Amino acid sequence: MQKLILLIDFGSTYTKLTLVDPNKRLIVNTVSLPTTSQTDLMLCYQKGKAAVLKDIEQTSVRDVEEYFCSSAWGGFKMVAIGLTQSLTTEAAKRAALGAGSRILKTFCYRLTPANIHEIYQLRPDVVLLTGGSNGGNHEIICQNAKLLTQLPPSIAIIVAGNEAAYNKLAVILKQRKNIYFTENVMPQVNTLNPVPVRQVAQNVFLKKITQSKGIQQVATHSNAPIIPTPTAVLAAAKLLKEGTLTTSGFGDLIILDIGGATTDVHSVGQGLPKADNVFFEGLAEPYLKRTVEGDLGMRSSAESLLAQIFTSTAVKKELLPTDSAALKAACQYRCTHPIFVPKTDREIYYDQFLAQAAAAFALKRHAGNKSALQTPNRTVYYQQGKDLQQFKTLIATGGVVVYSQNPKAILQTELLENGSALLPVHPNLYLDQDYLLAAMGLLSQHYPEVALTILKKRLRQL
Repeated sequence: MQKLILLIDFGSTYTKLTLVDPNKRLIVNTVSLPTTSQTDLMLCYQKGKAAVLKDIEQTSVRDVEEYFCSSAWGGFKMVAIGLTQSLTTEAAKRAALGAGSRILKTFCYRLTPANIHEIYQLRPDVVLLTGGSNGGNHEIICQNAKLLTQLPPSIAIIVAGNEAAYNKLAVILKQRKNIYFTENVMPQVNTLNPVPVRQVAQNVFLKKITQSKGIQQVATHSNAPIIPTPTAVLAAAKLLKEGTLTTSGFGDLIILDIGGATTDVHSVGQGLPKADNVFFEGLAEPYLKRTVEGDLGMRSSAESLLAQIFTSTAVKKELLPTDSAALKAACQYRCTHPIFVPKTDREIYYDQFLAQAAAAFALKRHAGNKSALQTPNRTVYYQQGKDLQQFKTLIATGGVVVYSQNPKAILQTELLENGSALLPVHPNLYLDQDYLLAAMGLLSQHYPEVALTILKKRLRQL
């Protein structure tokens, strides 16, 4: 009798199903169909499962294990609040993105009634309240907590700030049922502690998602709790970097996902200085790092991407298209036609150029920077952020790269002057041509060796 594993990624637009034979370590079938979350997600699940199992001899199948992830309904939406923009707010943002959240906005210092109204209008799933290192200032986090009590009870609040203030905060927030206390996201200055926030946020995600949009019925078919799709991708990235006890991984790596609304970058590795004349300063970088650029997208964010291209001083002007008016019109059209597929050579060229720009800007924002200081005896350098020069693998995914006639060109960063950015230097390039990262990230939590074997077979080196 045959055992199969069904992996399902419920996306905002499409649901992707992947059927795996764990014994043979291969993909049996894949199916993609429109997500019907606005009507009946159970119908989408049933249709997709029937399609992916259509050609399977049912009498030979002993059982089918099922694991799900989801980014439907715009993802897991979060507002992050910290004490200072450069420290606790940034720490909160990094921890939230690592949890698979979509950051709607960040606030720092003292909230105002106008801020509370804005948060209400944003309708986040959760507010992450941070502020102060342990033993430090707790007046502001307490004041902000008082204002947050005005938000609707449906909005969860995760507290991950100065733990010395937790007794006071528990009293202030005692009327709210969906309040979660966890470890300080920045227990000491410049020290990031993202894992506890990540774990709590994923638990909140699970509770929220099973209470909405009909997924509760679907969730009963899963052999494990549903996780956010970005979390599944990070799991795949970690597996590919580290390998397993019996199979080696790729080492430090980057995953670049160019989408219609955002361009996401995941990196796995420390990225710390290695030379003895380079010193790290600023907020520590997470080993598993994710950044989401909401102004760098191929469709709904095309106009903001174009604005970034035209206003950035780092863009090499000689590489810009000469017909800027036509390019502007093309971006306007893409914003209002999110499922547009280019057909003509000119439209294909525009997509290729926009994708190259999105990749270059997103990687540069994700990377750290290095500045020089001349001393009487030598030149020393100060690094902020991750040094991606040490990362020798870059994996790309997203429709514009998968269907490109020249995907390798999209991943070059020649469009921008690098300046002080610590970007990867001649990395090995791979293409996730089968959109397997989320599915294999799901699989890796239960069958890591199978997931790694499949990824190594199916990622195409460019």
